[in-house]
Amino acid sequence: MPPFPTELPPLLWQPAPPNAPDALRRLLQAPSLTAALQATGHDLHVRPVFQGATVNLWHGETLAGTAFHTREVWLLLDGTPVVWARSVCRREAAEWQRILACGTQPLGKQLFGQGLGWERSPLTFAAVPSAQQPHTAQASWLRRSEFSLHGEKMVLTEGFTPALAGFAAQS
Repeated sequence: MPPFPTELPPLLWQPAPPNAPDALRRLLQAPSLTAALQATGHDLHVRPVFQGATVNLWHGETLAGTAFHTREVWLLLDGTPVVWARSVCRREAAEWQRILACGTQPLGKQLFGQGLGWERSPLTFAAVPSAQQPHTAQASWLRRSEFSLHGEKMVLTEGFTPALAGFAAQS
């Protein structure tokens, strides 16, 4: 498994997934990535990489403040790493920290299964040039959105590896 990214290079973010195969495009645009991955019929597993305090935001993560809480995980299908996900909120955002403390459970179960009343920004997408993929844990495509709950924001960035295309084509 590639090491989790430590930062993202500047990328061109767009309202639609650029240059993605049709089978993969459906997964990239799914409102709940968890539900879409489970619908492939493959075994979905979450492998936490990091959860805790950080002071670093990635390029394009827009949160006020200087102290943040971050959750970083790999999503695996049948043991193959196919997506990495990074969720970040302000350290003072206690409700988001509680939601993000879901261990090996997919964040989508917390977000979409509990009627929390959040609002979500439109998804934005970026294609990662091959020269920059070593900096994105081999992700070829990224998506990002912001969730707002009771005035607090959480930024979710997800990186899709080429291995996901094989699972998407089978479903």
